[in-house]
Amino acid sequence: MPALKTLILGQKDVAKLVDVKSAIGAVEQAFVEYGLGRARMPPKIYLDLPEFAGDFRAMPSYVRKFNLCTLKWVNAHPQNARFNLPAVMAILIVNDPKTGFPLAIMDGTLATSLRTGAGGAVAAKYLARKDSSVVALVGCGAQARSQLTALREIFKIKEVRVWGHQKALIQKFIRSLRRSGEAMTAAVNIQECVVGADIVVTTTPSRKPIVQSSWIKDGVHINAIGADAPGKEELDPKVLKRARVVVDDLEQAGHSGEINVPVTKGFFKLKDIHATLGEIVAGKKKGRTSPREVTVFDSTGLAVQDAAVASLIYKAAVKKKLGRWMRIV
Repeated sequence: MPALKTLILGQKDVAKLVDVKSAIGAVEQAFVEYGLGRARMPPKIYLDLPEFAGDFRAMPSYVRKFNLCTLKWVNAHPQNARFNLPAVMAILIVNDPKTGFPLAIMDGTLATSLRTGAGGAVAAKYLARKDSSVVALVGCGAQARSQLTALREIFKIKEVRVWGHQKALIQKFIRSLRRSGEAMTAAVNIQECVVGADIVVTTTPSRKPIVQSSWIKDGVHINAIGADAPGKEELDPKVLKRARVVVDDLEQAGHSGEINVPVTKGFFKLKDIHATLGEIVAGKKKGRTSPREVTVFDSTGLAVQDAAVASLIYKAAVKKKLGRWMRIV
């Protein structure tokens, strides 16, 4: 490695260096490290820009096992389609924890999608029924794609139902992700999408409940992905009251996860949370305990997940000699 130079990696480079399967393994290990207290991760910092209908988040972390410090700077601008830009874009900075030297600067957009999908797969591995075969996707954007791709690594899926606001987008999603031996259908509405499903994944920016408790059968696992800022919620709060609720991080979930609105209204309390996913993956608490239990994973996205994927990318890039080196400092 050239001395005193920083590795620069674009999105095309990142795509060549990491896949869903390796991301799942790395993210699972990150949850173990976090659950055992071998990682440091301050709560994400928000820079709200309501005048531009968006915000930025800063997400630093250090995971001892990966021997790297990382910082992700990521935006969320849901109306970016009008500018022909992604709603979410990110940059990852990777530093040597011993000296602080910037080892790499890389695209974090693909990494964000991969690590969130991987986190959902890890949660479902520990919380969903092992025989789960019907997946409902409420939302059909980039994150729904990542979630489904990752779930396919864990479960033998027989049927996928997809709902979205626009029929054209649903059909495009189905065309691009259809595979043999697996039925994929466009749902007319959210109720049709989720009724009878084994795993429900919500990935919308909704600020009101769109999945009703009466539609959720016993034994369902829900990955609640969309709520990632104060005021957002996708699930009928009654779902939380009847479910075993697992969060990725207690403070982040209470502030900006699926539980944030019910907690603010006093309908759901932080003491009602069963565990963090790290505690379950590390073996400190149990996951699913019965086939009839309803489980919910409240995903806000953790900086340690970013560290896991960034570590994979950086080490693979050095080994494969991808990217370019620049003198930054």
